[in-house]
Amino acid sequence: MTASPASNLRSLGILFAATMAIAIAGVHYHVVGAMVKPLGEAYGWSRGDIAFALTISSVIHPFTNVVVGLLVDRFSARSIALPGIAGFAAGLAGIGLAGGPIWTWYAAYVGFSVLGAGASSVVFTKLIVENFSKRRGLALATSLAGAGVLVSTIPGIVLALEQAVGVKGVYPALAACAFVLMFVPAWAFLPRGAATVPARAATGQGKAEFLEVIRSGVLWRLAAAFLFVAACVGTFIVHLQPMLADAGLTRAQAAQVALFIGPAMIAGRLGTGVLFDLLPTRLVAACAFSLPAFACLWLWAVPLDFASASLLAVLIGVGMGSEVDVVAYLSSRYFGTRRYGLVFAILISVYGFAVGTSSWLAGKAFDRLGSYDATLLALTGGVVLAVLLVISIGRPPAVEVETA
Repeated sequence: MTASPASNLRSLGILFAATMAIAIAGVHYHVVGAMVKPLGEAYGWSRGDIAFALTISSVIHPFTNVVVGLLVDRFSARSIALPGIAGFAAGLAGIGLAGGPIWTWYAAYVGFSVLGAGASSVVFTKLIVENFSKRRGLALATSLAGAGVLVSTIPGIVLALEQAVGVKGVYPALAACAFVLMFVPAWAFLPRGAATVPARAATGQGKAEFLEVIRSGVLWRLAAAFLFVAACVGTFIVHLQPMLADAGLTRAQAAQVALFIGPAMIAGRLGTGVLFDLLPTRLVAACAFSLPAFACLWLWAVPLDFASASLLAVLIGVGMGSEVDVVAYLSSRYFGTRRYGLVFAILISVYGFAVGTSSWLAGKAFDRLGSYDATLLALTGGVVLAVLLVISIGRPPAVEVETA
């Protein structure tokens, strides 16, 4: 059945709102990477101490994400997303209050992690998988690709804001912009209808499905694979800028190199989405997972100048762009839309935990060893295991009836 023009416009509006929200909600990881040196210079914090805030956040997110995942499987995304966006903006602004004692930085990140839970990608990718089936890979990739634009510009934006409003003003300024850019599209385009799932939960079927998901061997193999791959991503997000500086690039040159990451992320996400719609799921996922290993080996073996760093940034960007797309697509294909919120919440929590933990561990390893070499070799081995795990999960179930 061909979708009506009105239905297509509604789906495009949802896709636009989701793209804006996912891009902005995930930007704080990259802001931390750009703020490592300014925060260290302003307050005397080490790289490992600064990155530990993301570890704290990654420990909190599994709890908040699962709660949000269960809620979005039962109730309308609109009722969760709108207050979630307000909380996200308030929490982001609150990070600007940190300074001096390192505990203020950690306390601010605890508040941000809790307040912003309702604006997570769990809510917005759920909307995508509910509204797209035939072109779901491309739709998910598009919604996730918006982050590439911000990743490209965040180092430059942070540098400009730091010069204009100081270190403490960066986060409140970002929060004000984030609220407007997320809230307006969500208010305009998110469906107002209530979800149809609560009656199912009342019969006890919801509990049975929860237990079925938790006991799935496929879920935990995917979780382990995402853990290893996300460890690479977390290291790159927070430590690539310092790595470039250690290689002799200036902050301005490092920011210019970062401009290559965003377009590469967009290409990686869109390319992965198209390939998911055309090729076997495990093949695409395994190829996407292998990219961080090549980046790690490159960083370990190849001396960096501006040209080689730019090529490396492209490879890292394609890898970063592919991985979250893989999380979202595999969640929907192996577990279906009805349980998507819970499954994606679990897998993206594992992913976020690895991002936060690895960034801290890489920082601590650098503080102790004065080098990232051992970390890069360990991450390469983890990625090899991830590729083997994703190959082992078997073919996904048959695709649902196509709707859009």
